[in-house]
Amino acid sequence: MDTSSGILFHDPNGLRGLKTEAVKDPSSALLPVARQFESVFLQMMLKSMRDAVPESGLFSSDSEKVYRDMFDNQMAVNLSEKGGIGLAETMVRQLAPSAESQSLQASLRRPDSSSDGTDR
Repeated sequence: MDTSSGILFHDPNGLRGLKTEAVKDPSSALLPVARQFESVFLQMMLKSMRDAVPESGLFSSDSEKVYRDMFDNQMAVNLSEKGGIGLAETMVRQLAPSAESQSLQASLRRPDSSSDGTDR
């Protein structure tokens, strides 16, 4: 089951599938769980950044805030799928046993066909 592609921030089936995968094979679920954790971290960071900016009266309706929050949540999920800020990679390196860590780190560095080809 590929839980790392096409995940929506509000998709409960994706989380359910990830839990099932973690029970069956914890080592294979480590990377998707780390990416999901990084996504939650990025969501919180984006929310804090938005809260730090004063609101203008022109674009401060309740509906605008709802759509902005939905956009930020989905953007955090997409960022974490594309490598994010490196938090998922660090978590995999810390949590996986050494032999598994090398293969999981290799899968982190494997270029996606949808990425722009830049390497961090």
